[in-house]
Amino acid sequence: MKTLVLALLCILNPATLPNARAEASFTEFIPMKVGTYWVYEGTVGWYDFEKDQPATEKVSWRMSVDKVIHKHGVVAAVVTGFPADLDWSGGTAEPKQWLFLEDAKHQVHYVNMGPDFDLSKYERGNQSFDKFLVEETLLFRWPLVRGAKFCDAQDQRREDNMYCWVVAGAQKRKLDTVKGAPAGEQEVFELQYRTNPDNTSMEWVAGIGLVSYQYHHHGSVADTELQLVEFHPAEQSTGELGTKP
Repeated sequence: MKTLVLALLCILNPATLPNARAEASFTEFIPMKVGTYWVYEGTVGWYDFEKDQPATEKVSWRMSVDKVIHKHGVVAAVVTGFPADLDWSGGTAEPKQWLFLEDAKHQVHYVNMGPDFDLSKYERGNQSFDKFLVEETLLFRWPLVRGAKFCDAQDQRREDNMYCWVVAGAQKRKLDTVKGAPAGEQEVFELQYRTNPDNTSMEWVAGIGLVSYQYHHHGSVADTELQLVEFHPAEQSTGELGTKP
């Protein structure tokens, strides 16, 4: 009888299986809790017109979750210092605020908030985040699968995979060089976005977030390469986790 009950539980809830996917233990792919922060190291390249030659600068960069709003089934995190701030910067960029959103379907969107973004109407008012949950802002939907594409319907039909976020690779590897990362092998997913003038590549790990970032322009020199070196998850007491599946 006990065996029959266990079998029925496994059918009704696959997460009870011993080999269930790791994603089942996460309520959000990117840790969206106030106080979470990441430290990256790498290089930024640009063209120095005064010296009339390419230049490279080593950088250390911090990204942090500064505010989290739960509304209408969406978790919205205000993130300061997304690595794209360093693109075309010469290595001395001012960290900007970005909005990362995850809905109950595990679709992750991101938006550069800009200087005129009024967050108060989302915090205290009844304004929803629906206008940001569109194809143009979609980064990915998890669980991630190699070959998945995230873009509008027209670009989905492109055979060259350009102008879409594409899951270009998936591999298990240890993050031994990252302070604060979990022990053992982690599943690392590479997302690429390629256009005629440039390409962007990011590596993501569920429950940790962004572990590497690269931007390369095909014409004028503009290169950003960052690797995660420290991961600092927020203390459990600082707030609730994310949207529940």
